[in-house]
Formats: sequence, C-alpha cells, structure tokens
Amino acid sequence: MYKKLIHIKNYGRFTNFVSKLSDWDGSFQRINIVYAPNGSGKTSLAELFKSTSGNDDVVSKKQTFGIAQPPNIKFILDDGKELKFNGSWNKNIENVDVFDSFYFEDNLYAISIYDDPQKPNIFELAISEEIISIKSKIVALKTEKASISRTITNRKNFLRKNDHNYDYESDSKLVELTKKRNLLEEQIKDLQKDRMRKTEEQRNKYLSSINSYLSLFCDTMKLTEMNLALNPQANIQSLVYGIEICGHHITATQRSNRGAASLRYYLSDGDKNALALSFFLARMDMIPDLSSYVVVIDDPFTSFDSHRKMTTITQLSRLAKKVNQFFLLTHDLHFANDFNNACNEQTLNLKIQNLNGSSVLFLHDIRVEMLTGFNKDLMTLRRFLDGKIPEDAIYLREVIRCIRPTIEGIFRIKYFRYVQETQWLGDFIQMIRDADSASPFYKLKPYLNEIEEINDYSKTYHHSNPNYIEVGISSIELRNYVKRTIALIENL
Repeated sequence: MYKKLIHIKNYGRFTNFVSKLSDWDGSFQRINIVYAPNGSGKTSLAELFKSTSGNDDVVSKKQTFGIAQPPNIKFILDDGKELKFNGSWNKNIENVDVFDSFYFEDNLYAISIYDDPQKPNIFELAISEEIISIKSKIVALKTEKASISRTITNRKNFLRKNDHNYDYESDSKLVELTKKRNLLEEQIKDLQKDRMRKTEEQRNKYLSSINSYLSLFCDTMKLTEMNLALNPQANIQSLVYGIEICGHHITATQRSNRGAASLRYYLSDGDKNALALSFFLARMDMIPDLSSYVVVIDDPFTSFDSHRKMTTITQLSRLAKKVNQFFLLTHDLHFANDFNNACNEQTLNLKIQNLNGSSVLFLHDIRVEMLTGFNKDLMTLRRFLDGKIPEDAIYLREVIRCIRPTIEGIFRIKYFRYVQETQWLGDFIQMIRDADSASPFYKLKPYLNEIEEINDYSKTYHHSNPNYIEVGISSIELRNYVKRTIALIENL
C-alpha cells in the first residue's frame, strides 16, 4: 500500500511535484480519486503506479522533454520503507493491477494472462500449492533438458571437428542423449497438459464471470468459448474467445483467421470498453486474496454511454471495498463526484493542476467544484475567510475574481424581474443612482457607496486593467473586502 507520495520530478508533465508546494501533504487513503483534465498527467500517474510492479522502462521513457535530469520519484510505503526511482526502482511492489487504455488494447483480440514460470497465474491461485509443485518440476526438467541440449551440441561439434561427414545417428552417446532429451520433452508436455487440465474449471468460471459483467453493461454481447494458446517464450497465456454479437456468432477459430470480422472495427468504442472492463472485473473475481491488491483504474468511462455510467460506478465501488487500496483517475468531474458518493466511506479527492510549469496534485473539494456560478463564487469567498485557501498570489487573485460575480449573482437572483442577462454590476450601480421612490432599487441607495467601493477595489485586479498582474495583493486588505462583500450580500 502506498502511504505517502514525497515527490515526482522530471517525469512527463510532473517536472517538479513536491508535496510541500501543495495543500496536500502527500498522504494517500484507502480509496483515492484523482480528477484531472485530459493532458494534465493523469495517465502518466496511472503508468507510474503500474511501473512500480516491475517495469522501469515505463518511467524512463516518459522523461520530461527538455530536461536533462532523469526521473526521480519517491514514495513511502505502509511499512515505512521508501520506494524510490532513480534510473530504476529500488524494489518492486507485488499485486498492483491497472486498468487503462493499454489494458484495453492488449486484450481486444485475445485476453492476455501473464504466466510466471514459477508462480501461479490467476487461474491457478485456487490450487496454488499443487501448481507450484508442477511448475517446479517443469523448471527442473527444462533445466536438465537445456543441459543435455548443450552436451549434444558440444558432442556434435567435437565429432564434426574430426569428421565433417560423420553420421551422428551411429554415435551411441548421441543417440542416448537424444533419447533422454526427447523423454524430458514428453514429460514436460505431460506436466503442461496436466496443468492446463487442472485449471480448465477456473477458465470456465472466468468465462462465466465475464458474461455476467457483460450482461450488466449491454445485452447484445456474450462470449461463447475460449481457446487457450501458450507462448512460453513470452510467458503469456492467450485466450482467443468466440463472441456472439446481436445474435451473430463468431467462433474463436473464425477470429483466428485473418479474413474474419475484426472486433477492432466491428464494435463501437463503448462496446470495446465494456468488453475490456468486463475482462478486468472478472479477472479481479478470480483472485482469492484480493484484499492484498492495489487497483488503479484510469478513465473507465471514456467511451461509455450515459446509461452505463451507474453500472460502472456500482461495480467499481464494489471492487474498491474489496481491495487493499484503490485509485480512480478520471477527467469526468461528474463521474468522480458520483463515484465519491457511492463509496460510503471517507475518500481522498485530489486534482491535478499546473503550477509553475509542472503538474501538481492538490486537495480537491469536489462538492465545491460541482457548484456553478453564484454558489461556487460565494463558496470561494467563504473558504477564504475560513482559512482554507492558501495566501499565494495565484489563489488570492481567484478570490478577488469572485467578488463582482457574487454581487452580480445576488442581483440576478433577487431582482430577476428588473435586470437583463446583458447587464453587469456597473449597470446595477447606475440603476440604483437613478432610482426614484417607485423603483425596487430605491431601497438600495444606503448601500450605494459600499457597492461602489467594493467594485472599485475588484476592478483594480480585473483583466480589463492592463497592469492587473503587476498590482500587489494584501491578504489583510482582501480579507476586509471579502467580509464587506458577504455582509453586503446579506443586506441586499
């Protein structure tokens, strides 16, 4: 479990993220939501988590453009130890699973299952002790076979050196070695078949689980079969699946032919995403000790239709409750808010923003972010008075920006019959000046000087002033004007 993020430097858009630059101290919780507009570093963050499980290249290949120094990253884990990247990770984290666009691409044609030669894969976890024993035997036999193969090669080289036309089949030692190697090869094949036979039930269970999830996302697709293909060199098991789409059945064999219908072009983006997410969720269901896993989900709702939104949120929140730690990264603010509400437990909400040319993680008050217009600006003023907004110039300018729209907003709400959308605070001030006793604005004359003074203050920092960036901001003076603004709103 990742306890704390200390810094990310020279990695993608994170040129210099240090927790002390943010209002977030770097501490993660069990469930974490990261909201970020596209292009701000969200996917880079997901890839960073993925790389901690053993792929240094992912980080090295995303070194920030134009910076000579290599990526430098530091986490604190829940055991208090440091996880650092400086050319490579000082250690790897087990049981980290990431769902992202790469997972989608890697599994569209065939489901890829990593098959460690010495550890159980997901289909073998339920009978792990038995599988480990079989794999150990296979490794031992392969080692012995490799040794015999080298001896055969050396023997042939020796014989060839003395006689280029030597008949190897007449050499009794070679014949004996070859028979022994062939016997080992048969034993390895038998053990592999036994291993595949023992996991057939689990693969059938996986197929059923995928279809169960697919039925939640859409009722036009289901998998019908899975053909297993092994790639020992790459340590991959590939499951080529047959699929039924809108009543049309494409078998696994047909899909293996080059001329067959390609799902890459046949399915909509939403259907592809539903397929990939179903694969991932079903895979999670195959893991007995899911409580030891860290799961990272990067933009699961990218291509989904709105009617699949709540289903996605329900399934992801269910998964989040089962794992050791969960990260949801999304560019969709409404999706982040709905997932946050569905979790029914305290979550950490973060937002990636740009600060001085670097992506930086800040605390994210998603409830405030969901507010719009008048309510959002008023909330910003209140948070400033409560000391919840840093007193740096970049934040203070945003507070000042909210003053005029807040006053304009209360006018539009209370005097909606008498003001137009094209009128602004200057127009409202003039209407108060010109008001006679019959005007609804007449009663506001006692507040005219206060409105004008607040307006004059905020205009100094408005973008219509060509020198507004150069004007210094006193946080003490701003606090006074914010208090006056809120008091004014209460009286208007």
